Amino acid sequence: MIHKIQYFEAGNLAQGVFLQDVVNEFLAEKGENIISVHPVMKDTLLVHYKE
Repeated sequence: MIHKIQYFEAGNLAQGVFLQDVVNEFLAEKGENIISVHPVMKDTLLVHYKE
């Protein structure tokens, strides 16, 4: 297994797309491989996962 980090930033999303929706979709896709989710700044999240 490889430890990976996915970076999500609200500023990079199209108008009308919510950060929480994008992150929830990613979490559902990766399922049990998610290690942790960390808020970094106001509109930024890091997701640690295994692949």
